[in-house]
Amino acid sequence: MKQMDIGVFFGLKPLKEVNKEVQKGPNELDGASASKMGEKSRRQRQPRGDRQRKSKADAPEGSSKDMAESGVDVQRGAQNYRKRRWSRANAAGEEELPRCPFYKKIPGTKFVVDAFRYGKIEGITTYFLTHFHSDHYGGLTKNSTLPVYCNKITGNLVRSKLKVAEQYIHVLPMNTQVAVDGVTVVLLDANHCPGAAMLLFFLPDGQIILHTGDFRADPSMELCPQLLCRVQTLYLDTTYCSPEYTFPTQQEVINFAASTAFEEVALNPRTIVVCGSYSVGKEKVFFALAEVLGSKVSPRDKYNTMCCLESEQVKQCITTDWKAARVHVLPMMQLTFRKLEQHLARFSSQYDQLVAFKPTGWTFSQQVESVGDVQPDVSGNISIYGIPYSEHSSFMELKRFVQWLQPLKIIPTVNNGSWVGRKAMEKVFGEWLMEAKTKH
Repeated sequence: MKQMDIGVFFGLKPLKEVNKEVQKGPNELDGASASKMGEKSRRQRQPRGDRQRKSKADAPEGSSKDMAESGVDVQRGAQNYRKRRWSRANAAGEEELPRCPFYKKIPGTKFVVDAFRYGKIEGITTYFLTHFHSDHYGGLTKNSTLPVYCNKITGNLVRSKLKVAEQYIHVLPMNTQVAVDGVTVVLLDANHCPGAAMLLFFLPDGQIILHTGDFRADPSMELCPQLLCRVQTLYLDTTYCSPEYTFPTQQEVINFAASTAFEEVALNPRTIVVCGSYSVGKEKVFFALAEVLGSKVSPRDKYNTMCCLESEQVKQCITTDWKAARVHVLPMMQLTFRKLEQHLARFSSQYDQLVAFKPTGWTFSQQVESVGDVQPDVSGNISIYGIPYSEHSSFMELKRFVQWLQPLKIIPTVNNGSWVGRKAMEKVFGEWLMEAKTKH
């Protein structure tokens, strides 16, 4: 499949030999480290099962990260859960917000990152937002008066979806040094979702800190001139920091989905194609599907969201008219046989078969050696492909990124709730850095 123009906007690159290097290197840890690190993530994952009709396609994902990214309805549930779990009452019986954890704060500054659910934090003047997923913007509402620092796309989404007042949104340029409260800050592409940014801080005392937010590490980041510096502290997205997560590159998965959709439609022109998505995310997949099929794409429920992405090309590719597009975008949680049967029935005059793609890293298992081995779950005239497309780094991608950057200190930002988990990750980071030093 040729690379589409729209893909360039989202950072889509053709598969190159350099991407294969991500898979190189040892894939195993010692038993203790692997078991400790994998314990929480294995509880969150759903097994692929037998690929029979009664399958994971009929069940929710179960991942807190997936749930948090899926949109406003899930956000409300997550907020209610956190409220019950973390809220405290003061002596007067009034509810207090939870305390901001240390890994949200940037030492030596008055900055916090993705820390809106904690309200106004003492000593903090600047609140950064890395991207528009609810586990990061949670706590922001139309009544918020906290100063939000973010890039233009994220600012558009905060303004449009959350109705935060314009005066509290401070838009920063990408790839440009700007001064914020006496600190030089650079926003860099995080290769996660539209608007997602890594934050690079140059402190007055010479310390350099990189906060990845949520990111998918890519070899192209090693060519970023702003990162050719000595980073002392790395705040790292450790969503998949366990050796079991060895999913393929995004481009491999996109190619698989596009070629599969093309074949299905060629065999039966009355086939409709559906792609699961979050409030923001998975755009590379559904635009690739639309391009290979020569169709527009209808993300009707997120049309306004798409219009926040600062691209005329995107606006020209999308439509709110379901019948004018062969590719439909639905919320990830609606990709069940029952929901998809209902969706297909609405367009029975045009289509009699439906092929759906559920792109999330949580569906991948080492039972599948490569993306080409993925088989659909089938029920009647509906097929659901759980494809291992992730917008977070795989274990080996994290390893490569850390070994290239070689920071002095690494602070995990995900799956860090227990001392045991943090210590296990610290051990792995130490092994990675030691191995990197022996290579040079």
